Amino acid sequence: MARMPFYERISLVVSVTLLGLVTYFLIELPNRSVELTWLGSPLTLVISQRWLMALLLGGLAATGSSAIVQSHPLLAPRGTGYSLAFWLLPALLMILTTLALPLMVVNLEGWMAGIGITGTLLWLVMLAEYHTIDPRDRWFELSHFWLNLVGHGVAFGFFVIIYQARSRSLLSASGVALVSGLLAASLLRAGPAQTGRTWLFAGISALVMAQSTWALNTWRVPPLMAGFGLLLIFYLFVGLAQQELLGRLSRRALVEFGAVIALGLLAFLRFAS
Repeated sequence: MARMPFYERISLVVSVTLLGLVTYFLIELPNRSVELTWLGSPLTLVISQRWLMALLLGGLAATGSSAIVQSHPLLAPRGTGYSLAFWLLPALLMILTTLALPLMVVNLEGWMAGIGITGTLLWLVMLAEYHTIDPRDRWFELSHFWLNLVGHGVAFGFFVIIYQARSRSLLSASGVALVSGLLAASLLRAGPAQTGRTWLFAGISALVMAQSTWALNTWRVPPLMAGFGLLLIFYLFVGLAQQELLGRLSRRALVEFGAVIALGLLAFLRFAS
């Protein structure tokens, strides 16, 4: 009985968020253009309905996730820096869905399936985050694996969308850096005592991904391959940082990561050329 309110809270948050996603398909908001100068270069930013709703739904998911994890007895007294890491993956998942769903489906059945899959993913992510608060939780390892899987999937989706826009390196590299840093902070969360190091490694990952995007923009490759290449780099740096934070970084781990990256790099070079 004690667990029923917890599951009901997750279901309520997911239901409200999905209601907002459905509303997005029913309303029309005007687009706005903002002109500014950055580092001496003129930029025009288009604030569209899609981006407004993506940020709104991302904020809604983050707020709901915060309320759920704060109900855990071990999290309530913790600092803001640690608690913030729980907001990021649900928020970015909803932002990505709002941006990508209109590009992937063209009929009512597709919309319904997409919304259903989104709700399931969001529900399981919030549940998994709750179970990774206490390392003694019997679902800790499985939940940790699930969050890594979803996190890397979200990273790949963002990398493809950002690269597909063919924006200037200033915008695309900044976008990849922002997404990578936030996702890294979410995936590297290893306990309140590691909060400072978590955000430090997340910042380093963001800088590495920004530089990688800048370099990749000089090499015109298909968006899917570009996303795959960026995902390899993200996987390497976040994976190594995660092993370090957990105290598991060893020669064996380095060999395993090296083998995965080598195979991935061979595939990237073969299909990108």
